[in-house]
Amino acid sequence: MKLNSFSRSAINALLLSVLLSATMQANAQQQTEEYAIGVMIKALDSAIKQPSTESLNIIQQYGTDSRYYVMIRGWLVQELQGVNSQLAAYRSDDETKARLQAKHDFLSQAIRRIDLE
Repeated sequence: MKLNSFSRSAINALLLSVLLSATMQANAQQQTEEYAIGVMIKALDSAIKQPSTESLNIIQQYGTDSRYYVMIRGWLVQELQGVNSQLAAYRSDDETKARLQAKHDFLSQAIRRIDLE
């Protein structure tokens, strides 16, 4: 069966449409995943900056996901090292030192929570 030029053009247009549709779906899925990761990063950043029981739950929720565990644990460890460095610089017991100690305790607890899961 011979195809005339109109039929070939129609088939080519259909194939191109299918390819473009598949590419657009893949891009949409990637953008959705990127958006979800962005939401996770913002939630974790907020949880680390504002220690609370709810913050620990957020860190545990994301930190026990094997896809993100290493990244989140590394982030917590780096935050903890920064707090430890600042604590080492304080010689007097004051409000700042108490706040840093509370942050140290929170970060240590968050690391333990994701390590134990």
